[in-house]
Amino acid sequence: MPPPRNRPPTIHDVARLSRLSKSTVSNVIRNVAGVNPQTRERVQSAIVALGYQPNIVARQLVQQRSAVLGVVVGDLANPFYAEMAKFIEHFATFHGFQVMICNTQVDEDVEFTGIRNLIEHRVAGLLFLAYAGDAEGARTVVGDRVPVVFVTCSANWGDVVAVDDVAAATAATRHLIALGHRRIAYFADSVREEKADVDRRGGYAAALTEAGLAPCFLLWHEKPDTALIDGVVAPIEAVLTGDKRVTAIFAANDLHAIEVLDCAARAGLRVPEDLSVVGFDDIALARLARIGLTTIAQPKQALARLAVETLTRRISGELDGAFLRHSPDFTLIPRMTSAAAPDW
Repeated sequence: MPPPRNRPPTIHDVARLSRLSKSTVSNVIRNVAGVNPQTRERVQSAIVALGYQPNIVARQLVQQRSAVLGVVVGDLANPFYAEMAKFIEHFATFHGFQVMICNTQVDEDVEFTGIRNLIEHRVAGLLFLAYAGDAEGARTVVGDRVPVVFVTCSANWGDVVAVDDVAAATAATRHLIALGHRRIAYFADSVREEKADVDRRGGYAAALTEAGLAPCFLLWHEKPDTALIDGVVAPIEAVLTGDKRVTAIFAANDLHAIEVLDCAARAGLRVPEDLSVVGFDDIALARLARIGLTTIAQPKQALARLAVETLTRRISGELDGAFLRHSPDFTLIPRMTSAAAPDW
């Protein structure tokens, strides 16, 4: 029997039409695991027939939390984070959640304030795409109030969904070594996620040590002119054109790699004839024909899907116990910016 025309259908109407209990209908609506497929189909058919819409506000009042996931982002100026946030929002919507974003700008004070605001808004859980400073600092703010998943970064107080940064950086560096490069630098920006940077530096250094080569670490000092070169402030052109010039650079992410391409152009260098460049992430810009950046591709959709699924399972209580770690495969994609080492 359909509900009276002067009121919207309720969960009781769905239960009545599908000839099931209210609790069973609720389990289907909340996507609880273990529901018989035929039962799920009966409920979904009744929902469609009645045009039923779950009362999200009422559910939030009962559960004492919102249908919102908090997303902590390092710096939205980096296209990788923007792309990841888009995919997270897509999969969150699929699971019946909205997202609220905290852009930390890699500032610990901004991050802590943002996390407190998210918790005050009663987010159901937190997804960290990055964190500023020490992860333990964020832990003191979050406590055990909500479940946490780290995606594309890692810490020991939540589930982790991230590629193996050490293995990926090793693969990128070995690619350059296989092309005959012997003077290869690692390039990073001061605005970076510390744990991922440490792992990528480690993978780079391990590949060089394996080949009997010496590492060279670059860090922007004042853009676009100077860098810390093995801890010493010097013009960026010194490492690109000086007596000890490198022939290849592995950048901590694609945005840094594209900045290196700009530096090379200003120094009159040709890529890849004079300098090979490899990035990390495979952002949309990297795939443009004019850039054609060789890079390590992170499976962004898979990372976002696994992260949201893991968090929603923690929220529902379906997943309990020890923290999990998912490590989707990365892919090395050779493009136009890497080639055989110059013969000089």
